[in-house]
Amino acid sequence: MDKLIEGIAEAEEAGYADDLRRFSWRGHMPEDWAGLVLLWVLAALVFTQFFSRYALNDSVAWTEEVARYLLIVLVFIGSAGAVKRGTHIRVEALEQALPPTPRKMLFAFQDACRLGFWGFGAFISFDLADKMGVMPMDSLDASLAWVYWPVFAGFVAMTIREAMWVWRRWRHGDAPSHQDVLA
Repeated sequence: MDKLIEGIAEAEEAGYADDLRRFSWRGHMPEDWAGLVLLWVLAALVFTQFFSRYALNDSVAWTEEVARYLLIVLVFIGSAGAVKRGTHIRVEALEQALPPTPRKMLFAFQDACRLGFWGFGAFISFDLADKMGVMPMDSLDASLAWVYWPVFAGFVAMTIREAMWVWRRWRHGDAPSHQDVLA
């Protein structure tokens, strides 16, 4: 039993998200729930693909393409949740090494770059989704717009979540701690 809980104190101290002792169903946003549903649908599709191919020796043709597209959608919808929590990968060594005034200038530069990137991604993905409306999927009688409109929605959600993150950062006067973001 001791092996199972080994390292929990370190995880708690570090504020890891996989410490489930304080898990709450509240506080999760629509992108979190959409990501959870998409993940389970994707798992069911991949299982169906695996089972039909190896157990029945007769693959269901459309599952591979739809699973690929669902993975794309899941990445962009799930990224909005990562932006909301401030958990996208970044190097923090320079942030921590700088004195307060240059740190605020670096934060302002980073915030502007991220907001600009998410906004530009939304702009480009809107144009792409609009153009893909006439392109059919290979194995289903559906438009590829069904794949690219959620990508656009993910970029819009990332832009909104980033704006909320920036607002919170500057309202507090500096970057909130990781625990404040998760709470």
